[in-house]
Amino acid sequence: MRLIIITTIVFLLSMTNVDAFPKITKIKSNQDYLLIENRDLPIIDLRITFDSGSVNDGDNEGILSFSINLLHQQLLNNKKIISYFEEIGAQYNSSVSKERSYISLRFVSTTDNIYLISETINQMLLLNGISDELISENKVKILNIINRRDLDPGRLAQKKADEIFFRGSPMSHPTIGYSSSIERFDINLVRQKLIQLISKSKISVSLVGDINENSSAFLISNMIGNIKQETQKNVLPLKYNKLRKNTENIFFDSAQTHINIYIPAVNRHDKDFYNILVANHILGGSGFGSRLMKEIREKRGFAYSVYSGLSIYNDFGILKINLQTDNKNVNDVLAIISVELDEFKNFNATTNEVSLSKQSLIRNILTRMDTNSSMIQTLSSINDYDLQDDYHKNYVNGIQNVNLKSIKRAISDNIKFENALIVTLGGQ
Repeated sequence: MRLIIITTIVFLLSMTNVDAFPKITKIKSNQDYLLIENRDLPIIDLRITFDSGSVNDGDNEGILSFSINLLHQQLLNNKKIISYFEEIGAQYNSSVSKERSYISLRFVSTTDNIYLISETINQMLLLNGISDELISENKVKILNIINRRDLDPGRLAQKKADEIFFRGSPMSHPTIGYSSSIERFDINLVRQKLIQLISKSKISVSLVGDINENSSAFLISNMIGNIKQETQKNVLPLKYNKLRKNTENIFFDSAQTHINIYIPAVNRHDKDFYNILVANHILGGSGFGSRLMKEIREKRGFAYSVYSGLSIYNDFGILKINLQTDNKNVNDVLAIISVELDEFKNFNATTNEVSLSKQSLIRNILTRMDTNSSMIQTLSSINDYDLQDDYHKNYVNGIQNVNLKSIKRAISDNIKFENALIVTLGGQ
């Protein structure tokens, strides 16, 4: 048995040699523009990242999400911009998170397509097609989405948890906003927000696929080279609500209750990030085999799924636990979680559990680089948190340096159990 474990560890270590990972190129030595060449398929994945998110909405909650949703709907030569993408089979998507905004495209790799995509995005970012009619149409769509959100207990529970945990901070409102704020948006507000986004955000570009460095540089230059930028560092007071341990029970007419638990934790650059990552993997981040899954699903059948994970923001992180269960089980489930969090606080794990979790996390980073989609997500995260230098080497080394003692110290120093928030939403 010991020989098998040693052999497995040696095999994993050999796989995590830096040469096992795809090369990440800083396009023309610019660390904000990253490329992974992958010739397996004639496909290019492109992601443009702006370092502004819903935290920058100000008093107009949801304005950035609303405005970005208009970009591809603009008219260019009497035709919607999205039509130009669809005509070459390109897939377009945009999204807004609390701290960032994204535009993504996937398209077939040809010289003509690279030119068309870059030219069309450039025209899109010039904002010449924003109209009152477009805004009115978008209002109807977004208001319908908000109405559906407020009927979905899972999404509503997360919204309520954010509002309580981030109360008093620009992090508190949902990225899509509220009906009351959407109603007052007009063309001036939208144009002002988009001009601010494009001209004052740091723009990062991630590329994966059948494209070389020179073609990538051409695409980026043609796409955003003529955009005048006055980059300003985001200095908003991003924070969470430092209440003492708090529980909020919200009634919702349903047979099941959604449970969201938020516990303040570490950010991505914290020296203890990898310690908390391994610890969370044991608690509830590994699916079947995690402690929460064993106690709540496997032993008692109280939930189909239970998961814990680290949500990372610029200045802090949150250890989140999410599940839903029948109303009659809520008190029992909360009692189990309380016991498991006490165990987690003292970290009564074995060295074998720690070793297995480290191996699993190292395997996971390899699987995150096996498709264009997973690679573009990784590149985007590298750009988001300025991890451009030796990312894979630092990740593997960070995991390998974790041990039982370092995890116990990291949990004691960084996990703010006294500021935990528990939100239940359901028929209980």
